[in-house]
Amino acid sequence: MNLTAVGILAVVFLLIMVRRVGSFKLPIWGIMTAGAAAALLFQTISVPSAISSIQLDVIAFLFGMFVFGAALDASGLLQSVVLRGFLRAKSRRSVLLIFMLTTAAASALFMNDTVAVIAAPIALFCAAKFGIPAVRMLLALCFAVTFGSAATPIGNPQNLLIALAGVPDAFVTYALYLGVPSVLCLLISYLFLARGISAGPVTPVSAGEIADASLARLCKVSFALILSAVAARIAGSFFGYEVSFLWIAAAAACPLLLFSAKRVSLLRAVDYRTLVFFAAMFILMEAVWESGVLQVLL
Repeated sequence: MNLTAVGILAVVFLLIMVRRVGSFKLPIWGIMTAGAAAALLFQTISVPSAISSIQLDVIAFLFGMFVFGAALDASGLLQSVVLRGFLRAKSRRSVLLIFMLTTAAASALFMNDTVAVIAAPIALFCAAKFGIPAVRMLLALCFAVTFGSAATPIGNPQNLLIALAGVPDAFVTYALYLGVPSVLCLLISYLFLARGISAGPVTPVSAGEIADASLARLCKVSFALILSAVAARIAGSFFGYEVSFLWIAAAAACPLLLFSAKRVSLLRAVDYRTLVFFAAMFILMEAVWESGVLQVLL
């Protein structure tokens, strides 16, 4: 049993909690990368094992969704959809409810990190436009993307990792066991945040304009392909065949990278730090597993 890898992991966790040494801020991806490098340096894991430990399907899925999220943001499509939803808002409470339902549904399909980044300015817009406290709108965003993403295997990276570990019929299983709790938690959080907010009428808001019509059309194509890939995976699970999550990632990214004139800017907008974080995490956790400590504890 080798305790070196466990010691490295403990230091990594400590630095992630502290996040600052003096006046120097430590990025989480940098901390995890340093931990993986230390595991290799101290030979707690071999280079071949480190390479094989990286789950490329997870990295590819995140990459595809990051490209899609960048396109949604650049095109203005998601902002337009959300603002169009507010056309039906009759009160501040209904604004809050529409915002939470929309962002929760988006998180279930597009990954909560992506929606959180795109919807944060919308939350602040709602706070200013409708006179809702900004803190409540931001908390609504936090609750919505958290609970919305819990109901599907592609809602957040953690769910995807669990699904890839061998959850049968992942979409059906997640919906069956986490669908109702997610909806209940979303409802409870809405009731909590709506307390004290006026139920009086609000001034109607105009629909958001599309910033890039061509890119928005490609986003719609990607969205249709994502839904098709998800439907194919669900249908295939009933016949003993599972469509790979890589197809969902490809559905999200390929139309945009192949046909958009802004493919370079979309690639630049990808959150590569998160991809590095996950690759490093896979290496470090594999080193801890190979140390034998977890097996003893289990």
